[in-house]
Amino acid sequence: CHDSTSGHLGIVKTKDRLARYFYWPNCYKEIEEYVKTCDPCQRVGKSNEKTKAPLTLVPIISEVFSKINFDACGPLPTTPNGNRYLITAICLASKYPDAVPVPNIGSTSIIEAMIQIFSRMGFPKEMQTDQGTSFMSNLAIEFAEKFGIKVTRSSVHHPQSNPVERFHRTIKRILKVLCIEAAPEWERQIPAALFALRTIRHESTGFTPSELVYGRNLRTPVTLLYEQWMNPEDEGNNVVEYVFQLINRLKRCKELALDKMLEMQTKRKVWYDRKAIKREFSEGDLVLVVSTSKPNKLAVEWKGPGKIEKKLSETNYVVSFEGKKDHNQVYHVNMLKPYHKRAELVNLMITEDKSDIEDMDENFPAIDSEPTLFDFDEIKESSSLNDKLNEQQIQELHDLLLKFSKIFSNKPGKTRLVMHDIQLIENTPIQCKPYRISPRQTEILKTEIDKMLKHKIIELGDSDYTSPMILVEVAGKDPRPCIDYRKLNKITKTQFFPLPNIEQRVETVAAAKYISVLDLTKGYWQIPLTPNAQRIATFVTSFGTFRPLRMPFGLKNAPFTFSKMMADILHGCDHFAVPYLDDVAIYSNSWEEHLSHLNAIMSKIKDAGLTIKPIKCKFAQDRVKYLGHIVGRGIRTPNEVKVKAVLDFPVPTTKSQVRAFLGLAGYYNHYIPMFSSIVAPLTETLKGKLRQGKINWTEECTRAFKELKDKLSQQPILYAPDFNKEFILQTDASNSAMGVILAQKDDNDKEHPVLYLSKKFSETEKKYSTTERECAAIIFAVKKLQCYLDGLTKFLIMTDHNPLVWLKNNVSLNPRLMRWALALQPYNYTVVHRSGKNHKNVDALSRTPWLD
Repeated sequence: CHDSTSGHLGIVKTKDRLARYFYWPNCYKEIEEYVKTCDPCQRVGKSNEKTKAPLTLVPIISEVFSKINFDACGPLPTTPNGNRYLITAICLASKYPDAVPVPNIGSTSIIEAMIQIFSRMGFPKEMQTDQGTSFMSNLAIEFAEKFGIKVTRSSVHHPQSNPVERFHRTIKRILKVLCIEAAPEWERQIPAALFALRTIRHESTGFTPSELVYGRNLRTPVTLLYEQWMNPEDEGNNVVEYVFQLINRLKRCKELALDKMLEMQTKRKVWYDRKAIKREFSEGDLVLVVSTSKPNKLAVEWKGPGKIEKKLSETNYVVSFEGKKDHNQVYHVNMLKPYHKRAELVNLMITEDKSDIEDMDENFPAIDSEPTLFDFDEIKESSSLNDKLNEQQIQELHDLLLKFSKIFSNKPGKTRLVMHDIQLIENTPIQCKPYRISPRQTEILKTEIDKMLKHKIIELGDSDYTSPMILVEVAGKDPRPCIDYRKLNKITKTQFFPLPNIEQRVETVAAAKYISVLDLTKGYWQIPLTPNAQRIATFVTSFGTFRPLRMPFGLKNAPFTFSKMMADILHGCDHFAVPYLDDVAIYSNSWEEHLSHLNAIMSKIKDAGLTIKPIKCKFAQDRVKYLGHIVGRGIRTPNEVKVKAVLDFPVPTTKSQVRAFLGLAGYYNHYIPMFSSIVAPLTETLKGKLRQGKINWTEECTRAFKELKDKLSQQPILYAPDFNKEFILQTDASNSAMGVILAQKDDNDKEHPVLYLSKKFSETEKKYSTTERECAAIIFAVKKLQCYLDGLTKFLIMTDHNPLVWLKNNVSLNPRLMRWALALQPYNYTVVHRSGKNHKNVDALSRTPWLD
């Protein structure tokens, strides 16, 4: 069905060939495995099969001539002196090049060329070469050891790891041109080529190699022409002044070059990593190595299999081949792909009694039965339970989870509680054509469609409504099929169900001592669609039309349906369990309570017919990652992964990029004192009628951009509110903004922040008097924090002015003051005066230099 007589076709065509005549349980999975492990197919490979790994940045070398890269270029046309090769070298710090012609690339010739280069550059601390036999010879190794030079090797057939390879391309082009213009012997043109390269600015450093080595550029024909025309005056410095100026110039050039190299490295990595995918191999894995030389067009693309002997770094591996154990080589991960070995064992039973075989059926599970995914040892390791619980608690948790082992599955369940329907505001059918995608993407899409058909997530079918399916590919992640429902969503009637408040969820969970987080297996796929919704949500691909049987991602009202279902399931458990879409956080203050709460929630999930994915669940934790925060033990901090996205955000150049940055950073605004004041220069760039376009980026914007990143990089901490303790409200106002801190005291009478608030004054509010601005800050704080302060017996208002007394005495002056006074009437509070020197924390929230 696949081998020689069937042409070694791919998975989809092999499935099609067999499905016409045969079917057995798990046949698609077995066909995939058979084709995947075909040895000839793996060796021949595909043209688009080579995957590049993310770029690894090499350390920046700051000392000139401390590391030199060598290589051999050739063979070239034989010169009258008998030279056919060029030994090239380049300093990684200054990009200073050198080259020496040699007759051959034997060890002796290479050593002599190195000595010539070292006579001009000095002996380096480290040099890098490829794995050529001349550089790997005993003579070359002994030479390096004698002069204390550390030698590093580039991986095989991966020239990107050695910058001198790029130098080859440049110098060969220059030699070709010079040989046309002048004498044909390339050897005579080497000085001119090197002179040109040493006196031109290098894009990585921003300086010429000569400037970084000598402190000034060499005099070139252009310099001579300039001097002849302009006749510049000689500076006339004495020797001491010249030496000091030279030292300062070299130091300054070095600093600027290092900054430039770091900037260029970062830019190149961003560009290179756009389509890179991180891959890893372990020792003992079988791999195929890309074949770098093919004698003809029908030669195989890959050779092997080889075995991973050692992992040298994130990208380099030592690979051995059978029969060549003494010739292990280092290969870059870009040259490797996994080799899938086909099982060679065959089970054979010889018996005379038919009853022996019949009896065995009772001892073996059905071939299509799904093995349980409940593995408590894996759960114990992933949740680090040994560090958090004692042996008795671990055993109690094991017994509880074992009771619900059947709900642990990678296969989505199917709830009986709700069905998703789609109601339209107009009845004109939408017919979309399938998007055109590459053959590689088509194969991936077909594989994903087969999986969904197997699990009965979709079925073949036609409809008067069709939306196109696309394949979303993100670097570092598996390709993901998505359906483009944008046109359908425009004519879909909006359903309303209140989505949960994230801030409230985070604060509630953060206060607990024991936290478990359950993750539903592909949550949307556990909700069935009504027949009407199946018809309307039908999607089309280049190879067929399919009806979804479960709720797909991308539908307008899908989040509301899912949230309503979770609210119904967890009804009555809202004091110890909070859902947010397919995540359920269970929180408790004692171990006994936590076991009881877990039992209740998992019973409800089981009764609803849902399944959970064990690999994404965390049990009995004191701190967990939840909704972009790390919460537990009464405190919360931003998730370092989300913070890294803010810290790595490049300097915005358009309004869209500014909005994206403010959206990322704004999620953590409660952690950052004076957030509104800090981002004020950035929000100013968004003003104007046009939503798109370039922005006017000022020094204030740079300062705000950097300060916001600095604040988040300091790992700010907020404390979970305790409604049994007194709240302290601290307010202050400057000429341009107001600041608020909501705080509480712990058992040691130490004050801790619950959250920070700040707000820019409008142009009208800036005209208020000082006391009016202080009143405005209190009114803003009380209204904004009503969910904390409403219904309390008492809370404190701390301020360095006495605005409320002024408000009471002047309430009749205008309607605005009357509204403020009425807004404070429902609350029971005590005003505490705190002098300005003791009020610095909240005072800072309202003040920032470029706003005042």
